[in-house]
Amino acid sequence: MKEPIAFYLSGERVFSEREKAINQFYNKRYFGEVINGKLFLSLIEAAYLVDKGKIKVFDGNRELSLGELFDLGKKKDEQFDLKFLVYKDLRDRGYVVKTALKYGSHFRVYRKGMEEHSDWLIWVVSESQKMFPNDLTARIRVAHGVRKKMIMAIVDEDNDIVYYQIERVKF
Repeated sequence: MKEPIAFYLSGERVFSEREKAINQFYNKRYFGEVINGKLFLSLIEAAYLVDKGKIKVFDGNRELSLGELFDLGKKKDEQFDLKFLVYKDLRDRGYVVKTALKYGSHFRVYRKGMEEHSDWLIWVVSESQKMFPNDLTARIRVAHGVRKKMIMAIVDEDNDIVYYQIERVKF
């Protein structure tokens, strides 16, 4: 097994300056974004790669555990653990998953590689979460406007995920 690549905590992301990290994770698997020669990963991407044994994350000289990454993620987003489950499931199925905040959703998903346009917008919800019709209609309207399918990923109390495609129907 290859030695995990070191990444360093920087605010709400982690980064590596190693060319190997850029080649292995960005160029081949479409993780993160490259800025000024550094590969930056979100905390969800970092947690996924730590979980897979591909990277180690350090805060200064101290290595952070997966649990500590989750704690950092939950400070920023109380649904971090639910979103991680969906992210992991989609990545494990071979999809490329990126953030979709500008679309009012949690993730945008590409079939293979980074095609020009993603196919789906994913909105992650807990099975016990209350929803209102306006939440659905606004997200469906945005997805329709950018020619993507709106998918709700519902996570139950056993951490099982069910995906529902939601669309507008005109009569």
